[in-house]
Amino acid sequence: MPTTLHTTQTGPKTSTLSVLWVHGVDSDSHVWDGAIEMVDPDLHCVAVDLPGHGESPAPDDPSAYERDAVLADLDEVIDALRTHHADRPIVLVGHSLGGYLGLAHVLTRREAATGVDGLVLVSAGPGFRDPAAMQSWNERVEANRDRYSVSRVAASIAFHVDSLVMDQLSDVGVPVALVIGDGDKAFLGANDYLEKKLRHARRTTVEGGRHFVMKSHPESVAAAVRSIATEVGAE
Repeated sequence: MPTTLHTTQTGPKTSTLSVLWVHGVDSDSHVWDGAIEMVDPDLHCVAVDLPGHGESPAPDDPSAYERDAVLADLDEVIDALRTHHADRPIVLVGHSLGGYLGLAHVLTRREAATGVDGLVLVSAGPGFRDPAAMQSWNERVEANRDRYSVSRVAASIAFHVDSLVMDQLSDVGVPVALVIGDGDKAFLGANDYLEKKLRHARRTTVEGGRHFVMKSHPESVAAAVRSIATEVGAE
Protein backbone atom coordinates (compact mmCIF):
# COMPACT_ATOMS: atom_id res chain seq x y z
CA MET A 1 0.00 0.00 0.00
CA PRO A 2 1.36 3.44 -0.89
CA THR A 3 1.99 5.88 1.92
CA THR A 4 -0.19 8.95 1.58
CA LEU A 5 2.31 11.75 1.90
CA HIS A 6 1.61 14.94 3.80
CA THR A 7 1.72 17.94 1.48
CA THR A 8 1.70 21.68 1.94
CA GLN A 9 0.36 23.72 -0.96
CA THR A 10 0.98 27.42 -1.51
CA GLY A 11 0.83 29.85 -4.39
CA PRO A 12 -1.88 30.55 -6.94
CA LYS A 13 -3.87 27.52 -8.03
CA THR A 14 -4.37 29.36 -11.33
CA SER A 15 -0.61 29.14 -11.96
CA THR A 16 0.56 27.79 -15.30
CA LEU A 17 2.95 25.36 -13.54
CA SER A 18 3.19 23.30 -10.36
CA VAL A 19 6.45 22.86 -8.46
CA LEU A 20 6.84 19.66 -6.44
CA TRP A 21 9.43 20.02 -3.67
CA VAL A 22 11.07 16.81 -2.33
CA HIS A 23 13.47 16.94 0.62
CA GLY A 24 16.25 14.53 1.60
CA VAL A 25 16.77 12.02 4.40
CA ASP A 26 16.33 13.20 8.01
CA SER A 27 14.70 16.41 6.84
CA ASP A 28 11.24 17.66 5.93
CA SER A 29 9.41 20.02 3.63
CA HIS A 30 10.33 23.08 5.71
CA VAL A 31 13.88 23.06 4.33
CA TRP A 32 12.34 24.69 1.24
CA ASP A 33 10.52 27.50 3.04
CA GLY A 34 12.84 30.29 1.91
CA ALA A 35 12.94 29.23 -1.73
CA ILE A 36 9.21 28.57 -1.87
CA GLU A 37 8.49 32.03 -0.48
CA MET A 38 10.42 33.48 -3.41
CA VAL A 39 8.48 31.65 -6.13
CA ASP A 40 5.00 30.98 -4.77
CA PRO A 41 3.67 34.45 -5.55
CA ASP A 42 3.64 33.23 -9.16
CA LEU A 43 3.87 29.42 -9.11
CA HIS A 44 1.76 26.75 -7.42
CA CYS A 45 4.02 24.91 -4.96
CA VAL A 46 3.47 21.49 -3.40
CA ALA A 47 6.00 20.49 -0.73
CA VAL A 48 5.92 16.87 0.43
CA ASP A 49 7.13 15.07 3.53
CA LEU A 50 8.61 11.69 2.61
CA PRO A 51 7.51 8.56 4.53
CA GLY A 52 8.58 8.67 8.16
CA HIS A 53 9.56 12.33 7.84
CA GLY A 54 7.79 15.51 8.89
CA GLU A 55 4.05 15.01 9.14
CA SER A 56 3.80 11.99 6.83
CA PRO A 57 2.92 8.54 8.20
CA ALA A 58 5.82 6.39 9.43
CA PRO A 59 5.12 2.76 8.47
CA ASP A 60 6.90 0.01 10.39
CA ASP A 61 7.35 -2.04 7.22
CA PRO A 62 10.88 -1.47 5.82
CA SER A 63 9.60 -1.96 2.27
CA ALA A 64 7.68 1.32 2.56
CA TYR A 65 11.03 3.12 2.39
CA GLU A 66 12.40 1.35 -0.67
CA ARG A 67 12.89 3.46 -3.79
CA ASP A 68 10.04 1.97 -5.81
CA ALA A 69 7.59 2.37 -2.94
CA VAL A 70 8.55 6.02 -2.43
CA LEU A 71 8.28 6.70 -6.17
CA ALA A 72 4.77 5.25 -6.04
CA ASP A 73 3.98 7.61 -3.16
CA LEU A 74 5.10 10.54 -5.31
CA ASP A 75 2.93 9.18 -8.13
CA GLU A 76 -0.13 9.67 -5.94
CA VAL A 77 0.75 13.32 -5.38
CA ILE A 78 1.39 13.86 -9.08
CA ASP A 79 -1.80 12.01 -10.03
CA ALA A 80 -3.79 14.39 -7.83
CA LEU A 81 -2.19 17.40 -9.52
CA ARG A 82 -2.88 15.95 -12.97
CA THR A 83 -6.49 15.22 -12.05
CA HIS A 84 -7.20 18.88 -11.43
CA HIS A 85 -4.84 20.37 -14.03
CA ALA A 86 -4.10 17.75 -16.67
CA ASP A 87 -2.14 20.05 -18.97
CA ARG A 88 -0.16 21.95 -16.37
CA PRO A 89 3.60 21.17 -16.40
CA ILE A 90 5.19 19.90 -13.18
CA VAL A 91 8.77 20.65 -12.15
CA LEU A 92 10.23 18.44 -9.40
CA VAL A 93 12.78 20.10 -7.13
CA GLY A 94 14.77 17.60 -5.09
CA HIS A 95 17.45 18.02 -2.42
CA SER A 96 20.04 15.26 -2.05
CA LEU A 97 17.97 12.04 -1.81
CA GLY A 98 15.03 14.01 -3.19
CA GLY A 99 17.06 14.85 -6.28
CA TYR A 100 18.05 11.22 -6.75
CA LEU A 101 14.39 10.26 -6.45
CA GLY A 102 13.56 12.89 -9.06
CA LEU A 103 16.01 11.35 -11.51
CA ALA A 104 14.70 7.85 -10.78
CA HIS A 105 11.14 9.07 -11.27
CA VAL A 106 11.91 10.58 -14.67
CA LEU A 107 13.77 7.48 -15.83
CA THR A 108 11.16 4.96 -14.71
CA ARG A 109 8.11 6.91 -15.89
CA ARG A 110 9.17 8.20 -19.28
CA GLU A 111 5.96 7.10 -20.97
CA ALA A 112 3.62 7.49 -18.02
CA ALA A 113 1.11 10.22 -17.25
CA THR A 114 2.76 10.51 -13.83
CA GLY A 115 6.00 11.79 -15.37
CA VAL A 116 7.27 15.28 -14.58
CA ASP A 117 8.36 17.90 -17.08
CA GLY A 118 11.51 19.30 -15.51
CA LEU A 119 13.99 18.79 -12.67
CA VAL A 120 15.92 21.04 -10.32
CA LEU A 121 18.54 18.96 -8.54
CA VAL A 122 19.90 20.60 -5.39
CA SER A 123 23.03 19.09 -3.82
CA ALA A 124 22.08 15.79 -5.44
CA GLY A 125 23.83 12.84 -7.06
CA PRO A 126 23.00 9.92 -9.35
CA GLY A 127 23.82 7.12 -6.92
CA PHE A 128 26.57 4.58 -7.51
CA ARG A 129 27.74 2.04 -10.04
CA ASP A 130 30.83 0.87 -8.18
CA PRO A 131 29.78 -1.74 -5.57
CA ALA A 132 32.48 -0.65 -3.13
CA ALA A 133 31.38 2.99 -3.28
CA MET A 134 27.76 1.95 -2.81
CA GLN A 135 28.66 -0.18 0.17
CA SER A 136 30.68 2.66 1.68
CA TRP A 137 27.69 5.00 1.34
CA ASN A 138 25.32 2.49 2.89
CA GLU A 139 27.72 1.91 5.76
CA ARG A 140 27.77 5.64 6.47
CA VAL A 141 23.98 5.73 6.50
CA GLU A 142 23.92 2.73 8.83
CA ALA A 143 26.45 4.35 11.15
CA ASN A 144 24.38 7.55 11.34
CA ARG A 145 20.91 6.03 11.68
CA ASP A 146 20.81 6.38 15.47
CA ARG A 147 21.77 10.06 15.19
CA TYR A 148 18.93 10.97 12.85
CA SER A 149 15.75 12.58 14.11
CA VAL A 150 13.70 10.01 12.17
CA SER A 151 13.34 6.34 13.08
CA ARG A 152 15.94 3.79 12.08
CA VAL A 153 13.56 2.23 9.58
CA ALA A 154 12.73 5.62 8.05
CA ALA A 155 16.45 6.35 7.66
CA SER A 156 16.73 3.28 5.43
CA ILE A 157 15.16 5.44 2.70
CA ALA A 158 18.73 6.62 1.99
CA PHE A 159 20.14 3.17 1.16
CA HIS A 160 21.22 2.42 -2.43
CA VAL A 161 20.78 -1.05 -3.91
CA ASP A 162 21.54 -0.71 -7.63
CA SER A 163 22.87 1.59 -10.35
CA LEU A 164 19.57 2.26 -12.12
CA VAL A 165 20.03 6.03 -12.35
CA MET A 166 23.73 5.91 -13.19
CA ASP A 167 23.10 3.43 -15.99
CA GLN A 168 20.39 5.50 -17.67
CA LEU A 169 21.42 9.11 -17.09
CA SER A 170 21.82 9.79 -20.80
CA ASP A 171 18.12 8.96 -21.22
CA VAL A 172 16.95 11.88 -19.06
CA GLY A 173 14.96 13.89 -21.56
CA VAL A 174 13.51 16.73 -19.48
CA PRO A 175 15.13 20.11 -18.75
CA VAL A 176 17.45 19.95 -15.74
CA ALA A 177 19.02 22.58 -13.50
CA LEU A 178 21.80 21.71 -11.05
CA VAL A 179 22.43 23.75 -7.90
CA ILE A 180 25.46 22.90 -5.76
CA GLY A 181 27.40 24.79 -3.11
CA ASP A 182 31.13 25.14 -3.69
CA GLY A 183 31.66 23.90 -0.14
CA ASP A 184 29.60 20.72 -0.58
CA LYS A 185 32.65 18.51 -1.00
CA ALA A 186 30.72 15.23 -0.85
CA PHE A 187 28.56 16.17 -3.86
CA LEU A 188 30.76 18.38 -6.05
CA GLY A 189 32.14 15.37 -7.91
CA ALA A 190 28.64 13.99 -8.39
CA ASN A 191 27.58 17.28 -9.96
CA ASP A 192 30.62 17.24 -12.23
CA TYR A 193 29.43 13.82 -13.40
CA LEU A 194 25.83 14.97 -13.82
CA GLU A 195 26.96 17.99 -15.80
CA LYS A 196 29.03 15.76 -18.08
CA LYS A 197 26.26 13.22 -18.68
CA LEU A 198 23.36 15.68 -18.83
CA ARG A 199 24.81 17.99 -21.46
CA HIS A 200 21.61 20.04 -21.61
CA ALA A 201 21.68 20.72 -17.84
CA ARG A 202 22.26 24.21 -16.46
CA ARG A 203 24.56 24.31 -13.44
CA THR A 204 24.81 26.92 -10.72
CA THR A 205 27.73 26.59 -8.29
CA VAL A 206 26.98 28.79 -5.28
CA GLU A 207 29.92 30.51 -3.62
CA GLY A 208 29.85 29.83 0.11
CA GLY A 209 27.11 27.22 -0.20
CA ARG A 210 27.23 23.83 1.45
CA HIS A 211 24.92 20.81 1.41
CA PHE A 212 21.83 22.74 2.55
CA VAL A 213 22.43 25.48 0.03
CA MET A 214 18.66 26.07 -0.31
CA LYS A 215 18.61 27.27 3.31
CA SER A 216 21.67 29.53 3.10
CA HIS A 217 21.09 30.72 -0.48
CA PRO A 218 17.39 30.21 -1.28
CA GLU A 219 17.62 32.71 -4.11
CA SER A 220 19.88 30.32 -6.04
CA VAL A 221 17.24 27.61 -5.96
CA ALA A 222 14.43 30.03 -6.74
CA ALA A 223 16.33 31.26 -9.80
CA ALA A 224 16.88 27.69 -11.00
CA VAL A 225 13.17 26.92 -10.60
CA ARG A 226 12.25 29.98 -12.62
CA SER A 227 14.73 29.07 -15.36
CA ILE A 228 13.25 25.59 -15.74
CA ALA A 229 9.73 27.02 -15.60
CA THR A 230 10.66 29.25 -18.51
CA GLU A 231 12.18 26.33 -20.39
CA VAL A 232 9.03 24.24 -20.13
CA GLY A 233 7.02 27.22 -21.28
CA ALA A 234 5.28 28.14 -18.06
CA GLU A 235 6.61 31.65 -17.54
